[in-house]
Formats: sequence, C-alpha cells, structure tokens
Amino acid sequence: MKIALIEPRASKANVYSELGMPLLGPVYLGTILKERGHEVEIYHEDIFKPDYSRLDADLVGISILTSTAKRGYEIAGKFPKEKVILGGVHASLLPEESKSFARQVVVGEAEEVIVGVAEGAIRDAIVQGKPVQNLDSLPQPDFSLIKGYKQRPFIMPISTSRGCPFDCTFCSVTKIFGRKYRFRSAENVIKELLSRDTASFFFCDDNFAAHPERTHTLLELMLKHKMPRWSCQVRCDVTENDALLGLMAKAGCKTVCVGFESVSIKTLEAYKKKQSINDIISAIRSFHRKKVKVHGMFVLGSDTDNEETVWDTLKFSLKEKIDTIQMMILTPFPGTKVHEELNRERRIFSRDWNLYDGQHVVFNPRLLSARQLQLNVLKAYIKFYSLSRSFALLFKLSFRNALLRFMGHRIVREWVERNANMCWLT
Repeated sequence: MKIALIEPRASKANVYSELGMPLLGPVYLGTILKERGHEVEIYHEDIFKPDYSRLDADLVGISILTSTAKRGYEIAGKFPKEKVILGGVHASLLPEESKSFARQVVVGEAEEVIVGVAEGAIRDAIVQGKPVQNLDSLPQPDFSLIKGYKQRPFIMPISTSRGCPFDCTFCSVTKIFGRKYRFRSAENVIKELLSRDTASFFFCDDNFAAHPERTHTLLELMLKHKMPRWSCQVRCDVTENDALLGLMAKAGCKTVCVGFESVSIKTLEAYKKKQSINDIISAIRSFHRKKVKVHGMFVLGSDTDNEETVWDTLKFSLKEKIDTIQMMILTPFPGTKVHEELNRERRIFSRDWNLYDGQHVVFNPRLLSARQLQLNVLKAYIKFYSLSRSFALLFKLSFRNALLRFMGHRIVREWVERNANMCWLT
C-alpha cells in the first residue's frame, strides 16, 4: 500500500517552536510499515506541507497533540473517512471525539498494532495499543521517510526510554506511557547515535537521567565515540550526582530542559512536584558550574498563583541567570487531574483545542482573572526576551543565548500580533 503519515503544523508558542523537530511516533510507525513492504512517506507540515488534493495514498495516518487536533481533523476531512487512522496523545485521550473523523483510532503506543490496523487484520473502531516492553526490539527510526528531510535541517530527536513514575497534576505523559520506566540499552542507543549524520540531537525522554547506571554507561560510550553536542530533559535531582553531571558535560551536553514549574512552594506542592525552591536554585548553579545551559520551564496559573507569582518567576529567572525560559500557562489537557478538577468546578471556558498550546488561558484562575494571567505572563515574557537584554548578551559574546533571546523576542512579538484582540477571553 501507499501510506502517508502526517504530523500537523505545530503551535508557534515558544522559543524552541521553530526548530522543526518531528514527533518520533510517526517515524517509528513509518519505519515498521516500510520494513513490512509498504510504500511510506511522512509529512511534517512545518518541514514540508503537501498538496493534499494531489496526495495519492491508500491509507492516511495522522498523529495529533491537543494543540494540533483541529488541524489534524481538518486534514482528515480532505480524505475519505475509510482511509484515515488517527493516533497520538489527543486521540488517545479523547478517542470517541477522534473517531468522528477516522475509520479507526489507535490509543496509546501503536508500534505493536500498526501493521494489523493498516492491513485490516484489526478492525476495531478504537484500537488499544500495547506498551512496548522491550524497546531494543524497535527499529531505528528512518528519518529519510520525512518529505523534505534533507532540505530543512532539524534537531534530531532520540528516545531512550518511555514512562514516568511521577504524577504531576498537569501532565498527561503517564496516561500514554504509564508510570513505570522502560529503557533501551546503552548499546542499542549508541548504535543509533553512530548512524546519525547530524550536528546536534535532543534526547526527548521525560527524564534522560532516570536510570543513573544506564545513563553513566551511555555517556561513557558517547564520550568514547566523540558524539556531537546534544541537549536533554532532566529533573533537578540529576545535579545531586556530581559525577554523572560532570560526565554529561564532558560527553557533549550543552543544554538541559528542566521542569522547575514554579518558584512558589505552595504551587510546587499543589502540582505534586516533589522538589523545593532550594533544589531548583542548587540545580541551576550546578548546571552552570559545569558550563551547561539551562532552559527553565515554569507553569503559571495554579490556584495558589497570583499576579505577584508571575513577576516573582521573572525576577527569579533573571537573578539565577537562567539562559532561556518557557512560562507556560496551566492548561487543562484532557485526561489530567487539572482537567478533572477544573471541569468539575466548571471553570474551563474554552474547548477550542487550538488554544491548548500552553500560551493561552482557557480557564478561570482562582486568585486573578483569566485576562490578568494572560497579560501578566505576556508582559513578563516581553521583559525576559527584550531587545536590550538580547543585545547585552551579544556584547558579552554570549552568542547562543543572544540568538535565542532575539528569536524569543520575535516569537513573542508575532504572538502579540496574532492575538491582539484576545477575543477568546471575552
């Protein structure tokens, strides 16, 4: 069969939104189907947008996040329903909604069911995926299947684990991948890394250092093979292991993305984050001592947050010299505890999935209005990514940070232009 797998265009909501990093799910599935003998093309709309009226495919698979769901449904409507399969996080959390736009919806991990679904052996309208227990059994993702792959370079995503034992109230990861970690072996990961021709890559695990012994083995192999620069997602607690942190830096780690979430201890407790403000401060300083840059991620809008919390977050970020920040607005994604609570209290005022990108307020906060939260986060973003701060970094010869600040300034400015009337708040 001719099979087209599609990732709808992403939200332009943060400083890393323009790097064009594709989701791994469609690439894994495409690779499996290709090895099965099917003719597969993957379309990531931010890399290459096809003319759907001329797209010749026997089967169309669309992977959707909540923020890309409406676009995904729009794309699905361009094809006969019997040709369309939907999957991804949003389809997994709201399969009944997604079923209206496709012949089948795959819930959860699809690698072990995709052949049966594509070839018609599995005919259920809603197909329950199966967690892959042995991640080493997965094929190496074939990124050459992505149309335009060579024309637009992107940061290469690498997954070395699935699952997360933590249960943050605003996160839907555990709903998809479960609360038990599953890992690829260090040898299996290094085999993939050695096959990649790229200047940089990103470990997209929710916690790259979740298994310190395995991570240590992987880092030793990466150091041995002189891997290019890379970045990853980690928790603050990685800095408690100074030897591991030092090895990360030596092995080429240039940036860590860390979910600090809040500078308010009450909010951290509400999110069930299991870390303190001192943990956050200590982690930032430890990363910087090892010359590792920090992308700090915060979530604003909990029931304990007010206007002062927003500005405390900005002051904290500047004081601790966090290199780049993401001030995400608390978003009640379907399937999360936050959604259950806000829905029960009837505080969610918009179900427009386009707004569920972490930068639009879609519920009524407790200690300030929706408009106050929106405007204060926007003003804080503008101050952090101001031109004056960007030029100051440039004059200090901090070229990478300056570039990202300039990029952030442009993204914020464009967001303001697109959302000038803030009509969804009325």
